Amino acid sequence: MPFVTGADLTDFRVSRDHARSFLTPKGLRSGTTVVCKPGDLLLATRTRVGLAGIATDVMGASQDITRLVANGRVRSDYLCRALMKTAHSLQKMSRGTTIQGITRGDVEALPILLPPLPEQRAIAAVLDGIDEAIERTDAVIAATERLRDSLLHDLLTRGVPGWHTEWKEAPGIGTIPTDWAVVRLGDVCSPPQYGAAAAARDHDPSLPRYVRITDLTDDGHLRPDDARSAAPREVTGFELLPGDLLFARSGATVGKTYMYQAEDGPCVFAGYLIRFQSHREQADPRFLSLWTHSLAYWKWVASMFRAGAQPNINAAEYASMPIPRPPLHEQRTIAETLRALDKSIEAGKRQCELLAASKTSAADALLTGQVRLP
Repeated sequence: MPFVTGADLTDFRVSRDHARSFLTPKGLRSGTTVVCKPGDLLLATRTRVGLAGIATDVMGASQDITRLVANGRVRSDYLCRALMKTAHSLQKMSRGTTIQGITRGDVEALPILLPPLPEQRAIAAVLDGIDEAIERTDAVIAATERLRDSLLHDLLTRGVPGWHTEWKEAPGIGTIPTDWAVVRLGDVCSPPQYGAAAAARDHDPSLPRYVRITDLTDDGHLRPDDARSAAPREVTGFELLPGDLLFARSGATVGKTYMYQAEDGPCVFAGYLIRFQSHREQADPRFLSLWTHSLAYWKWVASMFRAGAQPNINAAEYASMPIPRPPLHEQRTIAETLRALDKSIEAGKRQCELLAASKTSAADALLTGQVRLP
């Protein structure tokens, strides 16, 4: 049987899927744990004070949680929304030396605005509708991401569907179409360049961003700027150009890559990064960037680690990396196909952000009575 703690109250509706711990049925009925039934309201009153949710299954609850059962004057779904809105106030009431929390008396004394039951139902329906829209959008994003991951593998090893009928085995790469060449990264790029060896300055909008290895994310993007992210004024010759591909060469980030795009704003790259610029008539930089997110690429990275040494891959080693080279028009087709899916994912995430913002605005207006519903 699921056993939930305050840390498990991550969604409005709390099911057995949210639980990280479980009890036997006998343990649940032992009398030493609170038994929650579907529809009971779960409020975190210790450690994660203010988190709330509604149980959808029979479950046990830890001492972090206070179980609330709505009486005939209030609906559980409305009360849960109202409590979630007061989370900040509840957190400010927390006290304790080792474990921060609030008492049942604090909860009982908490003032709640209580509209008539029909209006409670209407308010809950509006906010539920926005939640459902967010869940549907999240599901579409997840499905599109799975499709992209599957297509990334297929396009980089089998080529564009319908374009090929024969394949060959390429050592270190896998199965590829017979008309694809196998080259070294250095064969299709200008000589690699190490980044600037200078310390970052405090953030300054008038200076280019100073891209360091810690700025590279797993999915090939840049992390948000931090307090020390500006390039020193004396650093020249390291300005990034659209299509430049950066490789992390040392430490925990070794193997991560980032392809610079103009929309990221002016950037300069720092030491522990290596720049490769592709010969555009031979290799589309977008295709090269995609290859650095393939399973074959990461197997190659792992093969370069030396036992007992800190992970490190130098410029010459990166230049020697084998890569497939489809005809240029196929490289572009592969890149554009995956970019279309990336745009769909980005649009879905923006939609989720807009829905979340509208939910916050609607909750503020409806739960304070600024807007009344029939």
